[in-house]
Amino acid sequence: MSDTDSTVIPEPVRQLAENPGVYGPAPPGFERIVEDGYCVFLGPMEQMTMVQQIRLGAGDVQGALEQVRLLARERRRSRVTWWIGDSSTPEDLEQRLLALGLARAAMPIHEPVYGALALVQAPAGSSDDVVARHIDSYEEFLTASEISFEAFGQTAEQRESFLSAAPMLYELGRQGLSGTYLAFVDGEPVASATAVFADAAVMLVGGATLPEARGRGCYRALVDARWQDGVERGTPALVVQAGQMSRPILERLGFELVTELRVLLDELE
Repeated sequence: MSDTDSTVIPEPVRQLAENPGVYGPAPPGFERIVEDGYCVFLGPMEQMTMVQQIRLGAGDVQGALEQVRLLARERRRSRVTWWIGDSSTPEDLEQRLLALGLARAAMPIHEPVYGALALVQAPAGSSDDVVARHIDSYEEFLTASEISFEAFGQTAEQRESFLSAAPMLYELGRQGLSGTYLAFVDGEPVASATAVFADAAVMLVGGATLPEARGRGCYRALVDARWQDGVERGTPALVVQAGQMSRPILERLGFELVTELRVLLDELE
């Protein structure tokens, strides 16, 4: 999309794209702790312990890091990620945190850089040979999970952590707070994705396609299914934190960059 074709992204959508843990929902099983200068968002899985919307003074970084580490240990978390965008302060926050012992994230935990993207018009393209729809059973929820595990090459620890939270996550979908989707080619489930329904937009999470089905339009079909649900809910906007594989696809569909997010990892002893 050229500069002349770019759309105006409303500020609430931009804020959600950069800081989903701050502006998205925090249902039972999740915890959001807002402190002076940052927000900590904790999900039911180990990998979901995130620090976002960081607005610190230069002299406050070490103290904030110590507070977050204390909070994480109190909740028996051994890993925290810090998400640094263009709005984060101080300007040298990344360098300060690296000097204090953090490291740049790496797969399979997180990628080191994500694009915070937003879409406020219908996605481009079509996927006529792919059927994408919301799941209709817990068995399909587990099928979607297995596709994600395989496509992302998740570790045994990550799989165990997710499956321990699976019944609770499925119930959130039954309550209409989130959605899980499958894409089918020739009647076989080959791709999966998740949506979280926020006030400003639909948050896209975890779009994954099995290697043998890539290039068929499954990812695009899953984006379109979630866009349609957003339209029906009165929130015709999508936001996502896109890694290096999904970002080019999303940009071809019309998503625009809000900011790049650099992820630092703090492994606690």
